[in-house]
Amino acid sequence: MIIYVENKAFPYRTFVTLISPYDKVARIRAQLLHILHEIGREDHQFRLRYKGQFLRDAFLIEEYGITENSVVKMVPMSKKHDSVADLRSIASTATLNTDLGPGHRADVKAALFREIDQFCLREKLLKNFEGLLYMHFLTTCLTLLTTYWYAFSWKFFVFLFSVFFRPNFTRIGGYVGNYTHLRYVFAIACGLFNLAIMGAALYFASVSWISVVNHGCTDWIFTGDCSHRNVFTAIFYTFESVLLLTSAVICGILIYSFRLEMGDYIEQFLVKERDIEQVMKDARHGRLKEKRTAAYELAAMAASGDDNKFRIVAEDGLSVLLALVLSNDESTQEHAVEALNELLTIPSIQDTLVEMGGVKTLSALLHSENARIMQEAALAIYTIVSESEENKSAVVADHGLDDLAHAANQGTIYCQRTIASIFLELSFNKDIRALITSRNIPAQSMINLCRSNDPDTQRYALQTLELLAIESSEMICAQEDLLEILLDLPLKTMDEKLYLLAGKILLYYAENQQTCEMLLEHSSVKESLSMFARTQDPVLQKVVAKVIFCTFDTRKMKLDRVLMYIRDNAADRDAWDMADQGLQVINSDDDNLSTLPTLSTLEKLNKMEEKGRFGSRTSLGSDDKPSGGSLSSEDFKKGLN
Repeated sequence: MIIYVENKAFPYRTFVTLISPYDKVARIRAQLLHILHEIGREDHQFRLRYKGQFLRDAFLIEEYGITENSVVKMVPMSKKHDSVADLRSIASTATLNTDLGPGHRADVKAALFREIDQFCLREKLLKNFEGLLYMHFLTTCLTLLTTYWYAFSWKFFVFLFSVFFRPNFTRIGGYVGNYTHLRYVFAIACGLFNLAIMGAALYFASVSWISVVNHGCTDWIFTGDCSHRNVFTAIFYTFESVLLLTSAVICGILIYSFRLEMGDYIEQFLVKERDIEQVMKDARHGRLKEKRTAAYELAAMAASGDDNKFRIVAEDGLSVLLALVLSNDESTQEHAVEALNELLTIPSIQDTLVEMGGVKTLSALLHSENARIMQEAALAIYTIVSESEENKSAVVADHGLDDLAHAANQGTIYCQRTIASIFLELSFNKDIRALITSRNIPAQSMINLCRSNDPDTQRYALQTLELLAIESSEMICAQEDLLEILLDLPLKTMDEKLYLLAGKILLYYAENQQTCEMLLEHSSVKESLSMFARTQDPVLQKVVAKVIFCTFDTRKMKLDRVLMYIRDNAADRDAWDMADQGLQVINSDDDNLSTLPTLSTLEKLNKMEEKGRFGSRTSLGSDDKPSGGSLSSEDFKKGLN
């Protein structure tokens, strides 16, 4: 199938590769290396990315879901230097490279040049074979002048077969012709035909030479068995035997040469397991590009299996990777963080990294200007907090919350989703939840995440705010911007899961005398509560009814239509009872309401219903996890993936 490869470093080129779904990613890389060699940029380092995921050389094409006519991105590994040189190389062979060391490792280029030499040899052999065909045509015609003139018939047949079915090949253009798919059949058949004709030629030459020698050609008189024709026959078939042997040998070499496909040698090098000690040596003491390549290889090795992960850790790989993530080269940082992400899938390695203080390094990367580095660092931190309750405290220590807040405000949509999930995981811990509520910066970052256009990010942020509200309702009520976001939510999305979370947080605003007034003054309060009530979720309907109850202390607004809708379309009995009781209060006289001047909102609710039927505000969640529409950490992991 055909795959298109784009690279921003070559804006006027789209590379085309021909591969099979069962080929490895290394095959695409190998073909691209050949193309880059033709334009004089074999030193250009790159990675392949498809749908936001970097491709591993050892994995199959089909494992990434790459199909016919897919577009794969070629991402330069050196963004600051190589890309500039690549742009200039389009117009000129002169390059500018201020980086240290060669572009690719010497052994990678050695594999490339080895393939090129083999393809040049194949092209040369086919050119020589084509030249031999002219000589075969001449000898076929001269066969009519020999004693065994009838050999012309089979020699002419073999000549026609060779002419029509011979493959054409050039190193740059590849195979050309209608019968190139029969190249193995041609090489084998042509070799056998040449050997068979050579056998006949040797027989004819032997018989002719025997007759000439027996005659003796006395006094050089060419008569009888020593006739000119008989002598010519002996010499002719002797020469032709050598010619046919040469053709057969070339056919044999071609059979071996045809086995080599573009990328065989390069793929063999790229997917083989390198010596971990040599990789570590390059990572510690190598030049810039050697460190970059070493970081990439460590990421590839870590992704290939758990055994390699433990081998890397045993060679002090965590310390090496933590040093590489602080490199000035962004590509090296990316590969190193990606390698850490792969290693952190093992819980024991997570504990080791935390003990080494690696969480501080990962938190520092959340301030990176590179979106990819920030995202990878966030994923690594999420792996730590989601797998271990003990390691959560290491994440929030030493300005960790501030680092997370910065990523929540500056990260991409994928990074924000990850950060929202990290805050949710941290909020499951009661001590950390209390720490978060004692500061305003994390709450502000959660509010910013609620503005995201990504439903998952909004859901995780609202779940976190619900947990924080259980811990400290005053902190939530102090966030005036959040109130507007909650009320505008039904106007921007149709996600009923978000409605439930927003409704439960609105209840905290309604229970507070000051924020309740702000709630009622909002222009869209009626419309928002109406849309909340129109869902078929009984919990949300009861939340809306309770919000309306809480407003009775502040102002008796005309929200009877909302309650009427809930009563007429109640999802369960409790929702119907609450809506009906609310309508009775709204339709009652002022004197009846004045009989309850000293009762709080919760006390009034308890008079209208049995205590525990809907519960107090603390029924919105337990001490550790949100209730209702909230998701567990396992549900989050599925959503994030």
